[in-house]
Amino acid sequence: MRFTDYIWDFDGMLFDTYPRMRAAFSCALARQGCVRPDGEVMAAIKRSVRAAAALYAGQYGLDHARLMADYRAVEHASPPETIAPYDGAAAFLRAVLAQGGRHFLYTHRDHVALEALRRCGLDDCFSGAVTADDHFPVKPAPDALLSLMAKHAIAPERAVMLGDRSIDVEAAENAGIAGCLVDPEHFYDDYAAALRCESIAGLYALMDVPPA
Repeated sequence: MRFTDYIWDFDGMLFDTYPRMRAAFSCALARQGCVRPDGEVMAAIKRSVRAAAALYAGQYGLDHARLMADYRAVEHASPPETIAPYDGAAAFLRAVLAQGGRHFLYTHRDHVALEALRRCGLDDCFSGAVTADDHFPVKPAPDALLSLMAKHAIAPERAVMLGDRSIDVEAAENAGIAGCLVDPEHFYDDYAAALRCESIAGLYALMDVPPA
């Protein structure tokens, strides 16, 4: 394998949560009388929910704090089954394990991410995790990754961060490890990533992982 330790982002990388997040953000906007096209909202939150909130608050004179609070409340109240892994995620996780590799999670989401792993039967694939409950600075700051690497003896040259946004790759670079951008919707075509593919299925060839 190209790497032995795989550090996964959660939203939009391991789990297909962006439709849920887009709906919650649109609801939060609507509570302040702002209705925007679904595609526009999706593109905005793909950069960052925090950045999207700042953008809309500035453009339309919305209350930023209320927008974020409403988004979190609506998103957390959404049914648990709307948090589901991408097709092929479980197979790739287990293919890496079969080759002696390890998996870790690094997400800005809280304990809900760990609950989703357990509910979907994927928790046994992971050797460690960092969530929002650990209160590290957000990506692209490297603090969470460095802590994870130190705790689990992850060698920088053998590790890769897998994510769907530029901040995932930048966090990896800031921590001294490789970063891989997985961008099925081509939101980041203009971003120069040394490692990139369009789906989890594309990781097999890119990471030299034989199917289990």
